[in-house]
Amino acid sequence: MSPRLLALSLLFVMPAFAAAPGEEVELSSAPVTALSCAQKAVETGKLDLLTSCPLEETQKGLVVVDVAEMQIYRLAAKTVRTSDLERAFGGGSIDITGVVKVVDKKDGIPLVEVSEFRVTPKPKPGAFKGCL
Repeated sequence: MSPRLLALSLLFVMPAFAAAPGEEVELSSAPVTALSCAQKAVETGKLDLLTSCPLEETQKGLVVVDVAEMQIYRLAAKTVRTSDLERAFGGGSIDITGVVKVVDKKDGIPLVEVSEFRVTPKPKPGAFKGCL
């Protein structure tokens, strides 16, 4: 078995540990997607689901995914506006620093109160023309 395949298999065998209240969260270039797409991506390991999520799925709420830890986070609405998350949806990303306020008992997804954030919107079509 190749070392790369072994490392990937260990990633999916290890249990996912939910963040605890009071724990600091720092994410860099985290994709913003709909909850259902994030859950499918974490379960299957297919990260392309994060950027190819249909727009109608966002009615159930937007979340941020830490792809290194395969952890889903909700962001507190009073600290990050939905319009900021929508700018990063479908190919953009967000950098955040914050603290876990509470973990939802129903689905185990932590709610993060964000102290700092920066949104990188999805690039416009043709933005990379002429780069080669």
